[in-house]
Amino acid sequence: MNILTDILGGSRMEFKYKRVDIEHVDCNVVFYGREQTRPNYAFGGNNVRDSYVLHYIVSGKGRFASAGHKSVALGAGDCFLLPQSVPCFYQADGEDPWAYEWIGLTGMHLGELFDRSGLADKYWLRHVDGSAFQEQFAALFQGLHSGRAATLANELQVQSQLYAMFYTLLTEFPGKGAQERVGATATMNQAVTFMRQNYPRRCNVTDVCTALHVSRTYLYTLFRRFVGMSPQQYLTQMRMDEAKQLLRTTDNAVDEVAARVGYKDAFTFSKAFKRAVGASPRKYRQ
Repeated sequence: MNILTDILGGSRMEFKYKRVDIEHVDCNVVFYGREQTRPNYAFGGNNVRDSYVLHYIVSGKGRFASAGHKSVALGAGDCFLLPQSVPCFYQADGEDPWAYEWIGLTGMHLGELFDRSGLADKYWLRHVDGSAFQEQFAALFQGLHSGRAATLANELQVQSQLYAMFYTLLTEFPGKGAQERVGATATMNQAVTFMRQNYPRRCNVTDVCTALHVSRTYLYTLFRRFVGMSPQQYLTQMRMDEAKQLLRTTDNAVDEVAARVGYKDAFTFSKAFKRAVGASPRKYRQ
């Protein structure tokens, strides 16, 4: 911390400066809904999702199970999570079928957020009604459901409600092993920060391991655990996200975009972009 002292009109003034490094947590709402189910209704579609779907049970009851766990009875005031890439089964009660609201979420850090909460492993929580977490869920759902115009102010409000919901989830319903994961989380955050700061300089996974003094195996385990992909896949996705942004918002030539996201030439970049996005950079821009 730097402390600077100045004298203004005979008075003494202190100015304090401290650097704060807070990582952006990537999470986004992709859909939402509510349903009053029929007796014994069970979802018949693909229950292996490419997103996270958080459910809050408004009334009634039913049963829920995730892969490797026995089914449990849940009812009004409880919640359950359909996690990304994990098979789940849920069915309404035959006499008192549940009604629930759900919010679908995506993001690179969602696995870490849920892993540090009470939703880790079994993916359900009882008696969340009346909690700050449930109130924030309701506020977020209402904000999405209100149909407000897609202005920057409204989008920021939805984002603030989303982060507030996760804050209350982690503080009111922390996971049992949350403290044990602090060291791994810190290393994961350092790896992501290093990638974000150095991907335009053509950094690779070896560079990340060298900078953090960790093995490739350990780094791979962290990334699979927290974001569900390898370090190389994460680094590539980071580059592709920036490339898409540049192609949408600038007139930079493809070779300029390639250089700015860490590729040595336009040909190599174009091949990687088409493999990741499904279209060439020029077609994507069109």
